[in-house]
Amino acid sequence: MNRINLTLNISHQCTPNVDDCITAANNGAGHGDERWRHLWREPLQRKQIQEIHQLVQTLQPCVNVLVIGIGGSALGTRALHSALAKETSPSLFVLDNVDPDTFKKTISQMKAKDPNQSQTVVVIVSKSGETAEIAALSMATEKAIPDATYIAITSEKGALRTLAKEKNWSTLSIPEGVGGRFSVLSAVGLFPAALSGIDIEELLKGASDMDTRCSHLENNPAAELASRLVASTQGGQSVHVMMPYCDRLLQCAHWYVQLWSESLGKVDNHGNRVGPTPVAAIGATDQHSMLQLWREGPKDKVIGFLRVEEMPDVALEEHAFGDSSSWLCGQTLGALLNAEQSATEEAVRDAGQSTWTLSFPSVTPYYIGQFFALWQITVAIAGRLMDLNPYDQPGVEYGKKLTRDSFRR
Repeated sequence: MNRINLTLNISHQCTPNVDDCITAANNGAGHGDERWRHLWREPLQRKQIQEIHQLVQTLQPCVNVLVIGIGGSALGTRALHSALAKETSPSLFVLDNVDPDTFKKTISQMKAKDPNQSQTVVVIVSKSGETAEIAALSMATEKAIPDATYIAITSEKGALRTLAKEKNWSTLSIPEGVGGRFSVLSAVGLFPAALSGIDIEELLKGASDMDTRCSHLENNPAAELASRLVASTQGGQSVHVMMPYCDRLLQCAHWYVQLWSESLGKVDNHGNRVGPTPVAAIGATDQHSMLQLWREGPKDKVIGFLRVEEMPDVALEEHAFGDSSSWLCGQTLGALLNAEQSATEEAVRDAGQSTWTLSFPSVTPYYIGQFFALWQITVAIAGRLMDLNPYDQPGVEYGKKLTRDSFRR
């Protein structure tokens, strides 16, 4: 198997106009708010790879990478690093909240690894440079570690671009039409990944191959997910769980939560408040908390699983820990983990909950690239099925306005 594989166990019927929505999404690719769908296509793919590699080469050796971003400007980077970073990768730190205690601890940890800051790279990510949290964190970081190397990833125009020119910082561009939650396979996610030694060409190749699969009217995994999940939401199963059975993929689930909620939790074009509620869980840990609710609580959930077929494994002792654990003798941790995933899926399905499973052959840049493209295209189709704009976020913008106003009173 050279691709991630989707299995659906959702009884809700597909929305009848799925083909029209696939066609509309294909026609929109590369235009307006769907420019992100060209990030893995030429000429944009080659352009960003070349610019990123050229900049990375000037920053070696690198001990610390600090990313200052929020929402999609940070979640994708966390997911990539958690899934794919190597033991030899620089230490990644992400500041995506203005908690002063976290800030102080982060700076202290970075200084301990690189006292004179000569091998520390600070990456400031913001399309406009006007997000309050990013501005505040950047100001505090410049004061705390002034001798680090600063990089700005931003749009072609705006406050951060102007500031970077004034301070002579190197810059990378976020293409127009690439919103934060769709930016993981732009310089926003690819540059920190490349600094960490992750193969960004393979990430984009995986995304491109998935995009090809999701361009067809038949056997289209994004359309299958979108239609079934939208139908489930409309049928009362509005809680959508993503549960990786692999610690390295937990941050991918957190990335999904933002993508799903900020894109589809809206007032639709008919004035209705709609949208699923996404939840991140981790297997097998959350079997000992959420599984009870899923088995005997309301049947209002679609529970999705991420499963990895091949991973580094650990053999168990040949002698039992006790009589009750004799069945584990000679087994491996990986075999137990996958057995628990299968058992949990069967348990919740037996209780009347809908499920889906994405199986990864292994955790590699190629398959992670497929994962990101799959869910972004799923959202593009789901937004059309739900008759709403998946690319704006008026609720978020209103919260930003209230924050600014509170300081001006």
